[in-house]
Amino acid sequence: MNPNRKREYFNELAGRWDQLPAPPGASDRVERFVAAAAAPGARLILDAGCGTGILLPALLRAAPQSLVVEMDLAEKMLAEGRAKRDSARVARVCGDARLPPFAAGTFDLVLCFGVLPHLAPVEDALRTLLNCLRPGGLLSVGHLMGSEALNALHASLDPAVAEDRLPPAASLAATLEAMGADVARAEDAPGGYLVQARKRA
Repeated sequence: MNPNRKREYFNELAGRWDQLPAPPGASDRVERFVAAAAAPGARLILDAGCGTGILLPALLRAAPQSLVVEMDLAEKMLAEGRAKRDSARVARVCGDARLPPFAAGTFDLVLCFGVLPHLAPVEDALRTLLNCLRPGGLLSVGHLMGSEALNALHASLDPAVAEDRLPPAASLAATLEAMGADVARAEDAPGGYLVQARKRA
């Protein structure tokens, strides 16, 4: 899918994104993801594909000494997030997570929540996101639902995202291991998806 069409799709949705239906308990699932991902002592955090900032309130609470860089392909998603919550501890960058405009080893944590299927080819996205991490840094990939349900949902949506697929957690973990990362968790259930891996020194 042409990245420009995908940008248009998410820009078109930005104004009503926060009103779209979410799974039951979505806010609790977001809190659990952030609690698992926000490592103590992290100073610089990248939220890759941040949308309108679903993770931000929990991140600012969980990592009070951190700077959060929110990055999204759709500038209107970033504008919606800024209108909801602005802070000196947040920087916003319009960019493609497959080609992030950051030097290697910049971040302590990279979060990729609700967005990885839209970054095809997934392997390329994972490689570039790992490259953004310092040695020992943590990559956390999460979703509000498991891969099977998410893929079925995408298949029912607009052609811009209908073919976007999230690999099963075990498959994603194997890909990260092959890239030289140390996988810490790989969970894939109806109540959520979480894969975490540390960049080797």
